[in-house]
Amino acid sequence: MKSEPLLQVRKLQCSAGNRVLFENLELELFAGQCLLLLGPNGSGKTTLLRSLAGLSRPSAGSIKWQFPQADPVHAGRLYQGHNSGWKSELSARENLVLQTELDEANTDPAAIDSALERAGIAEQAELAFGRLSAGQRRRLALARLMLDSRTVWLLDEPATALDEQGLRLLARLLDQKLAKHGLVVTATHQDLGLAGATVRLNLAEHELGRA
Repeated sequence: MKSEPLLQVRKLQCSAGNRVLFENLELELFAGQCLLLLGPNGSGKTTLLRSLAGLSRPSAGSIKWQFPQADPVHAGRLYQGHNSGWKSELSARENLVLQTELDEANTDPAAIDSALERAGIAEQAELAFGRLSAGQRRRLALARLMLDSRTVWLLDEPATALDEQGLRLLARLLDQKLAKHGLVVTATHQDLGLAGATVRLNLAEHELGRA
């Protein structure tokens, strides 16, 4: 029996102001797949991610999510954009606790400590977020992913500012999500080195008026 797609996109059109970014976009994605959104800045990657997350309304077309009814606890979408709502005055640990509470994720103190350690930011756990470097902020975002169990991750350039070690950690996290039959859609400007099944969509090559 053929599995049903987790995501179906039909004749999708997204715009920025009066400018059409893309139209007639067709997608079918299944559990265990990762969609890599490629293209230069301004090509519509963030707009598409926000539309898939339900945060922006497309100009036309439809987006249909089909989550497993047998697992409603883990059904849902995590959207992680450039600005994840971190509070500059709170410490890295305080921010992570607050975010996991909002995510309804694992807020156990031992799990928080473990995520900070695995993400390589335990030494900066008590520093105010405003004092963290760009790479350290990205590692805090990786810690957030470690604590989340939702089926779908929608990520906007999660590799930005990560060093080689951080990139390897990101790849492991994404591959683990795919191995657990999750779905990842991520904007990226680079090869993430994933072992799992990937689908590529370069929005710069998606001609207007063509499915």
